[in-house]
Amino acid sequence: MAEAVVITQPGRVELSEVALPDLEPGQLRLRTRVSLISTGTEGIVYTGRFAPGTHWDQWFSYPHRPGYSLVGEVSGVGRDVTGDFRPGDRVVALLGHASHHVADAGLCTLVPDDVSDEDAAWFALAKVGFVGMEAAHARVGSSALVIGAGPVGQMAVRWLAASGAAEVTVAHRSGGLRLDLARAGGASAALQDDLDDGLPGIPAPAAVIDCTGNPDVLTRALAAVADHGRVVMLGDVGDPSQQRLSPDLIVRGLTVVGAHGRHLLGEREHDVRRLFFRLVASGRFAGMSGLVTHKFTPHECAEAYALLDAGRSDTMGVIFDWQ
Repeated sequence: MAEAVVITQPGRVELSEVALPDLEPGQLRLRTRVSLISTGTEGIVYTGRFAPGTHWDQWFSYPHRPGYSLVGEVSGVGRDVTGDFRPGDRVVALLGHASHHVADAGLCTLVPDDVSDEDAAWFALAKVGFVGMEAAHARVGSSALVIGAGPVGQMAVRWLAASGAAEVTVAHRSGGLRLDLARAGGASAALQDDLDDGLPGIPAPAAVIDCTGNPDVLTRALAAVADHGRVVMLGDVGDPSQQRLSPDLIVRGLTVVGAHGRHLLGEREHDVRRLFFRLVASGRFAGMSGLVTHKFTPHECAEAYALLDAGRSDTMGVIFDWQ
């Protein structure tokens, strides 16, 4: 048996015992070390704030086992496992918040010794930020605006900085910690601004990445980007029908593109994870210190999700410590 976090219905979460499958050929048995809450996605599922008939409604039902950012320790190796996996190795995998897992070895990526558990736990949200950076066509010397300085926005900022973008501006409706972390991650400018009145005093960027999940932001992103620029929708909205286009799209020849972590799969996903680890270890993925703001034991899961519902803006990385 294993212990797992389960959202039984909107607004209710508990730690439950679940059956652990037998170890089959090609699989690894994992003991979880830490798992990072995806505060945006899991917050929407926890509260049930998504519209009927949307992709959210298709992907999630209750009871639901949340989570997809896990760092585990290999405790068993099945027959016919390909790759250099040994008991005691640390790996990351897109697995839920649970004390133990049995998973296909092909879904797991080794964590280098010089990357901590807390830093490694960002691998899944780092992938999302990478997809957004690619969709923005970021390159050396380019300019970009990231709207939203939450966990995904922080990862997007760091990928843009590592890619050599010359100007990386972050706009967030509240100031304080989130803007400070964005500056530490490589943002050249950090604005406490909801962009209702446009982008103040800064040249329009070639790309805007919306990381908010707020449907009202799309029209502001379209107004902020340069002529013939790209607007990347990276924050997933609970009710996409609430998003609205503006005349900027046609009049100024803009491109709007959707980006999602599901767009990066297979061996390339492992390549991006390994690149993320190399950049973290070398310090080029800057400002990782301080990204984890809250830690909970799994038995405190109700408290953790209540915090996300009542005060998500006061959090950044929220981790379950299973050790």
